[in-house]
Amino acid sequence: MCPDCLVDLVADASATVRCRHCDRDWPATMQSCPVCLAELRPDPAAVVDALSRILELGGHLYRPEGVAPFAGGPACTLLRLSGRGSLAFLGEDGLVEASVTGQGGHATPPLTCSDHDGSVLFRMLAYEAAERALVAVAADGAALATYLRTGTVIDVRDETSAPVARLVRRRGDYELVETGGGVLAGLGTTDVELEGWVDDQWWLQPAPGGHRLPLRPLAAVGLVLAAKVLLGRPYPTKVSEPGTEPDDGQPWPFL
Repeated sequence: MCPDCLVDLVADASATVRCRHCDRDWPATMQSCPVCLAELRPDPAAVVDALSRILELGGHLYRPEGVAPFAGGPACTLLRLSGRGSLAFLGEDGLVEASVTGQGGHATPPLTCSDHDGSVLFRMLAYEAAERALVAVAADGAALATYLRTGTVIDVRDETSAPVARLVRRRGDYELVETGGGVLAGLGTTDVELEGWVDDQWWLQPAPGGHRLPLRPLAAVGLVLAAKVLLGRPYPTKVSEPGTEPDDGQPWPFL
């Protein structure tokens, strides 16, 4: 009840509101959480302003809780959220869809792609049956796809090991071309400087009006990570240092 006009502020006196920060329930009459002091009913306009400031400063927002990862499709960008931080996948809307972890932050297998709650989406492992090859494995251990590099080309096989597409370099970027068919998607890379470190970020965009990708969505997402591992930098380099491009004359930098 308002102490000035005596109007009931809450229709149900037993109603509760959940703190978005510490996940505790409190009476709806309370304005702030007594544990973490966060506002229980933040001003929507203030929230929008705060989110805008985060984006202007180069920050990233995470996919909302309850929304499945890559629900909008496999279009994504793989990058580091900080100069020497871990890798993450951003969806087409710019929200963080998943994180990628590996030993020492290097883009070398074994790598694990995880949801925000820590559950495994897929793992990227060295494919022992061939040199310079990777296999994406689902959380249940089933193969999603295999990626085999020859020069600057990556042959892509589906979960049954059948060849379905090839990633080829064209016009400065890459195209995913279906076996015996047309272009399925574009894949590109660019160097990005962040906090004094330079690393290559990679992106995948299905071709407009093109054929349906002959891969499971996570296998298509895995292709972006495979391209980073097989063709990109294993770790960021300082701005003052020369870039470390993959060299066919050197051992593949698996840890």
